[in-house]
Amino acid sequence: MFGNPQLSNFFWFSMSIAYAFCFSALYTYSTVPEYTLELYNNAQINITMKLATVRLVIVATALLAYPIILFRFFKYAKYFTVALTAWAVTIYIDDIFVLSEIIKYPESGLISSIQSLRPILIASLLWMSVELIYHPLRVNLYHEK
Repeated sequence: MFGNPQLSNFFWFSMSIAYAFCFSALYTYSTVPEYTLELYNNAQINITMKLATVRLVIVATALLAYPIILFRFFKYAKYFTVALTAWAVTIYIDDIFVLSEIIKYPESGLISSIQSLRPILIASLLWMSVELIYHPLRVNLYHEK
């Protein structure tokens, strides 16, 4: 039912880094205390929380779907991983260059550490994408009966 893809140890290490980052981001953004939000700027808070909610739903869906795609539909795992990597790079660039003045995250040590560690997530996803793209599929030439 589930296949065991023969990937390198560094791929699994990168995947564990990506999962640790995503779980910590889910925890951090879902447990933001209300007293850290600025009460004088309701529009900015609403925009930030809506954007964070949409991103958290996408991250949670990807965390649930990725092992299924990797182990059950391995030939589609590279497309899914490349799409996740492109999405992570896009939102990073978008946050840094476009939305830096519009979106203000609450002042919290966890949130600032998550924001500063995003390049590590991108590097991990990039390695996973490269390995899945250039990983030759091993085909069993002899059918076992």
